[in-house]
Amino acid sequence: MNERQLQFRVGLFVFTALAIAVVLVLRFTDVQRYWRETYRVAVHFNDAPGVYRGTPVRLNGVPIGAVADIVLDDDEPGVLVVVEIHGDRRLRKDAQPVLVRSLFGDATIEFSSGSSTELLPPNKRLKGEAAGDPLEAVGRLEQRVDQTLAAFQETSQQWGEVARNLNRLVDTHEGHLDDVIERAAVALESFTRTMETADRTLTQAGNLLADPQLQQNLRDVTNELPALARETRQTIGAARETVVAAKTSIQKISESLDHISAATDPLAQHSARMTARLDHSLAQLDSFLTELNTFAQLINTEKGSMQRLARDPELYENLNRSAESMAVVLRNLEPILADVRIFSDKIARHPELLGVSGALKGSTGVKEATTGAVQQAGAIRIQR
Repeated sequence: MNERQLQFRVGLFVFTALAIAVVLVLRFTDVQRYWRETYRVAVHFNDAPGVYRGTPVRLNGVPIGAVADIVLDDDEPGVLVVVEIHGDRRLRKDAQPVLVRSLFGDATIEFSSGSSTELLPPNKRLKGEAAGDPLEAVGRLEQRVDQTLAAFQETSQQWGEVARNLNRLVDTHEGHLDDVIERAAVALESFTRTMETADRTLTQAGNLLADPQLQQNLRDVTNELPALARETRQTIGAARETVVAAKTSIQKISESLDHISAATDPLAQHSARMTARLDHSLAQLDSFLTELNTFAQLINTEKGSMQRLARDPELYENLNRSAESMAVVLRNLEPILADVRIFSDKIARHPELLGVSGALKGSTGVKEATTGAVQQAGAIRIQR
């Protein structure tokens, strides 16, 4: 396989790879959204973690659009999220957007259906709400639990110190009882504050875990996991089929290239001789063109015969008159030639018309044999 065949195969392989990439892009991307009619709505959030271009927008769980742009709001602190809604999905005027985040950090803008009979006009500005992040809430709960445990540890140390002081007081009767009681009161007050803090922390944790929105988000995430797994398996299967088809196509292309190579090998073997012949033919053509150019230059010379004939009408008239005179001469020669033909025929029949012997000896008009011929005939008869 020479270098040209290798380059051809590499180019064909690159072209096939690009075609497969285009097929995969058209198969696994939403290309129709570029031709779908949409309208825009701006939603203001205090913060929008996890939101980017292409973040899905849903209405009661049904996809109705995606995020088109994210900008910082100059009118008030926060983020202005511009969403594109499908033209056939109309929102009600009191629809409320909520930013929902899953346990995996994926963000989604959910619109409530609303109860108003009026529809939301395009390019409208809405005020959005951000639902609590489950991971952030768990992080805050962990911090509060750590603080509570630290407070419990400090209180336990203080109560241990109180117990040791009481034991020493009872055993040795040292110190003052008022100091002991005061210290016990301080320790009890600290323990009370710690218990109040722990109670508030546990109450907030219970409220967080009992939040219906959080529970609904957890249920939604759990319900979407099987569908996500199925879609992943389907995508992997489709990609595997595409790879197998691409492999088959590449194999067929390789076989076709082998056939083409087998067909072009004889041409490659005789390429030197063909090139030599072609070079020789081109040289002959170049020589012919050179001679033709020389001939054309001679014709185009101002003093040449062709140029004079083309430019001088008198020369043309002379030639025309000469041709006419020649035609007249030829017509006049026709009777003379006829007479010469008749004269030559008569001489052939009666040659005596040309000399004296012919005048003295007549002729029968038939060709007579010569004397030598008669003698030869007599000798032949004598030999017999």
